[in-house]
Amino acid sequence: MKRYSQYIRIAAALLCCVLSLSGCLRYQSSADLTAPAVSEPALSAAAPTIETTSTLPAPTTSAPETTSIPGPAAEPQDTMAPFFLYFVHNVTLEQGNAFNVHKYVSYIDDLDPEVELIVEGVVDPATLGEYPLKLTIVDNTGKYATANMTVTVTEPAPAPVEEPKDPPKSFDEFIRLYKKDGTMVGIDVSRWQETIDFQKVAAAGCEFAIMRIGGYIGENFVDRYYAANIRNAKAAGLKVGVYWYSEENGAEAVHRNAAYLYSLLNGETLDFPVFFDWEDYNNIEDYKMSLKDFGDMFAAFRQEAEARGYKAALYNSKYYLELLWSEEVTGSVWLAHYTDETDYKGRYFLWQQGFARIDGINGDVDVDVLYPDLMP
Repeated sequence: MKRYSQYIRIAAALLCCVLSLSGCLRYQSSADLTAPAVSEPALSAAAPTIETTSTLPAPTTSAPETTSIPGPAAEPQDTMAPFFLYFVHNVTLEQGNAFNVHKYVSYIDDLDPEVELIVEGVVDPATLGEYPLKLTIVDNTGKYATANMTVTVTEPAPAPVEEPKDPPKSFDEFIRLYKKDGTMVGIDVSRWQETIDFQKVAAAGCEFAIMRIGGYIGENFVDRYYAANIRNAKAAGLKVGVYWYSEENGAEAVHRNAAYLYSLLNGETLDFPVFFDWEDYNNIEDYKMSLKDFGDMFAAFRQEAEARGYKAALYNSKYYLELLWSEEVTGSVWLAHYTDETDYKGRYFLWQQGFARIDGINGDVDVDVLYPDLMP
């Protein structure tokens, strides 16, 4: 009996050890499950972290490296709802005229190139009155935005009398206001200015000219005055640059049209980057592009320029630069902002300030301020 009691005490001791060991294992398992996520700071420099990807190797207790292992680029995530770029809240429609909602709105999404527009309400153009509409835009993840529009059908009215406009400033006045230490003053032109006497333009104090070389509007075209403009501007001693007027609908179209653009340029020496000018924002949904597509499109334009030994830069208005274009994509830009003093906060090296009259050009011309030290 005494021997049996001894056996019982030994068995009980062994059971306690097993139970104790089991508790330790359970505690260790629980600690692993509650390790801090990647977004939270680790408790010590040597503490392991847990990634949210499924391909991460087992964690170790060594200190984290300061450089990451390269891997495949992550797919972009849809982080925002589509939004209206342009929206007329109160529309006046003359009786009998057809109503097309797309004349009064434009919209875009960060990733979805084909945002759906839903219009609630009906407009009867034959009947006078007010018609409330609710417009909803929805992307392919279900994110949406709404806005209200009121369409007022009115009786036909006589054409409004145009108010007299203030005369444009002279180029002398433009020089007085914007020619400073560290700036240069110039113009940008296209076929709308027709034949230009660049000798007179240079004598008036103009230091550079940027001209449209051509563009793409359904098909490639050359500006009919480009060849004379670049030849005569150089002969007058002006610095020169060119811009491409674009209505391409993505990177593939830009790559495809680059051969035509650079065949026109034909190795010409320029004093500026080649500028990319995309402006048809009121019809943006017709192009089936997302914000990402716009970034990819300009990246393609830059790639084509650099492959030929040129630099590239974007021309755009302050409104759309702030709303649509990422500075990470564009870098420093040619800013269009018709105002006495711009409040644009992004990077720019060239500012299209407004328009003026200059000797050598019949009519108004866009005038620009260059900051040479900021040019890429």
